Amino acid sequence: MKSSKSIYLIFFCLLSINAWSQKKLVFTEDLRNAYMDISSLKIKSGTYQLNLLKLKDPDNALVYYVENYVDFFTLFIQEDPIKYKSLIKNRDLRLQKIKNSDPNSPYYLFCQAEIILQWATIKLKFDDKINAARDVYEAYKLLEKNKEKFPNFVENNKSLSIIHALAESVPSWVRKIMGIRGSVEMGTKEISLLADHAQKTKSIFKDEIVAIYSYILFYSNNKKEEAFGLFDKYQLDATSSPLISFLKATMAQKNGHNDLALKILEKRPTGDEYMPFYYLDFMYGKFKLYKLDPEANIYILKFLNNFKGKHYIKEAYQKLAWYHVAIHNDESKYKNAIKLCANRGNSLIDEDIQADKEAKSTEVPNQILLKARLLYDGGYYTKSHNLLILNSKTFEASFTDGEYFYRLARVTEALKNYADAIHYYKLTISKGNAKKYYGCNAALQLGLIYETQQKYSEAKKYFNLCLKMDPAGYSNSLHQKAKSGLNRIVKR
Repeated sequence: MKSSKSIYLIFFCLLSINAWSQKKLVFTEDLRNAYMDISSLKIKSGTYQLNLLKLKDPDNALVYYVENYVDFFTLFIQEDPIKYKSLIKNRDLRLQKIKNSDPNSPYYLFCQAEIILQWATIKLKFDDKINAARDVYEAYKLLEKNKEKFPNFVENNKSLSIIHALAESVPSWVRKIMGIRGSVEMGTKEISLLADHAQKTKSIFKDEIVAIYSYILFYSNNKKEEAFGLFDKYQLDATSSPLISFLKATMAQKNGHNDLALKILEKRPTGDEYMPFYYLDFMYGKFKLYKLDPEANIYILKFLNNFKGKHYIKEAYQKLAWYHVAIHNDESKYKNAIKLCANRGNSLIDEDIQADKEAKSTEVPNQILLKARLLYDGGYYTKSHNLLILNSKTFEASFTDGEYFYRLARVTEALKNYADAIHYYKLTISKGNAKKYYGCNAALQLGLIYETQQKYSEAKKYFNLCLKMDPAGYSNSLHQKAKSGLNRIVKR
């Protein structure tokens, strides 16, 4: 009997020790401050605060969730393969720390899912697509389970919304096997409500939530101006965060506000306290090139001379080559830069694939068409249009690959002359080279115009035509947008 009591006493003690040692999950004020520094890319300051918190508050496992942002931003921005190999082991270590914490907290499954999703994004950066897909599915299941368990924990929708919004673009057989459900409409509604909630409650995740909201509006809903407007609506400060500068400048430029994008980048925070973000130098140089600024090459070269990753290297050399043609009409320097484009970087993303395709061509871009393209890309539509019209006789007589008509179509559409734009897009398709992207994008743009005009049968026709074309370099992104267009039409 005595021994039996002893066993019960030991068992009770073990339970007490386990309960006492169980980690909590609490967003303390100190942890919020560390998160804010890290999300503003003040990595040294944020890491220092986290290390202090591990000593000061060792039972708070939420520190490991915030710490994962350090690896995420470091690898996402720098793309260093050596760091990737050394840091990826932190994924499972941090997950285990969370798993050893309070299972009754809404952060328990949420943090696990978020860490898994962040590493899935990094795996995609390093071309580990299969494992990334598995991670997305695992995170999705955790978030759905957490939403069922804690329906009032609205932060679940921070990542669920983008999974739901992109679900329709996943092949149906994959959705069926993995059990992922969702739609653009569902994801948009979730993130919209969450953004308003974050604004009212001053959520620590507000900037992240608004960034996701802008992405879904821009890419999945084709509401570009509305997406850009979110940065002012929700008062995101681009002068205090390089990441917000990156997002806001990107959205501004894609909406035709190139000069504004340049100003946003000029006011971005810099200094030793911030993690180097050399891609912003490339953006700045590229945006200067769009207005035919002779200093554009300085910033493109700064990116190329400092960035250690593989993405956008080919595109940067392509833009440098374009600089030599558009600004100086120097064919020799174009060929030198485009040769480097062929030999450096990799071809995993559309921009680099397209640049690599050009690098393998023997053609040197026509200076007038290239200038018109750059001006259009910068939103200087009237200048681009005037340049094309002044040279119309030359190009209509001598160019048969469709580019001249494509450039005219793009700029007339931007000037809201939709009748002419439709005419020129159709000429692009009929006279163009199917191996180039002009026809594929022309079909997509026709679909979008007809959708806006509520001519849904015509829109469907051209979205499907876009999907039938497969030009190297752009087909992934163009096909994605065509699929989103078809999904929207089905719901009409």
